Amino acid sequence: MKNIKIARVVGCIFLIQFLMGILINQILIGPIVFSEDFLTNVFANSNKVIIGVLTSIINGVLGIIAAIILYPVFRKYRKGVALLFLSLTIIGFVILTIDYVFVLSLLSLSKEYTNTGISERTHFQTFGAVLYQTRWWTHYLEMLVACFPLFVFYFALFRIKLIPRFISLWGIISVILMCIAVMFAIFDQGTLMILFLPLALNQLVLFPWLIFKGFK
Repeated sequence: MKNIKIARVVGCIFLIQFLMGILINQILIGPIVFSEDFLTNVFANSNKVIIGVLTSIINGVLGIIAAIILYPVFRKYRKGVALLFLSLTIIGFVILTIDYVFVLSLLSLSKEYTNTGISERTHFQTFGAVLYQTRWWTHYLEMLVACFPLFVFYFALFRIKLIPRFISLWGIISVILMCIAVMFAIFDQGTLMILFLPLALNQLVLFPWLIFKGFK
């Protein structure tokens, strides 16, 4: 019964994270920071950006909470896996925080750019391009690192058999595809968004299972 309650709590946390991730990347930050005219748009949408950053930090904290809740469950079967999952989740949160520090730096730069005369904006544009690229690298590094705790999570579920193995195996394969997509982006081979779809679909199956069925 205890494992079922833990699974339901974790399932709810993951569902909240999933929905918050869509909000952050598709509405609050993604379309603004990655727009062509980001130096103007970031400050013009400063409230959205700040809310998005705070939401992202909360999302990361929720991930650590879920890992802490899962720790005693995984530890009963695989102590090393439990510790690895928790450690990788914390590392991912640190990199996520660094990523959004650069977002706030873009906000500060955008503010100065907007309040500066047109004739004096050239050096802001140069510095903005550098800062934009730096943020791009931290963003994809954060996505790459996020693959590791996800892989350990699904691997633990597969080995311990806490959920049907087809779900956990599907998750393992989906995380590998996500990692490939991120690596393609890092090596400037384009962003293969289709490779993110299997993981999204897997999570839409996993969340209801955890909430309504729980762990064995």
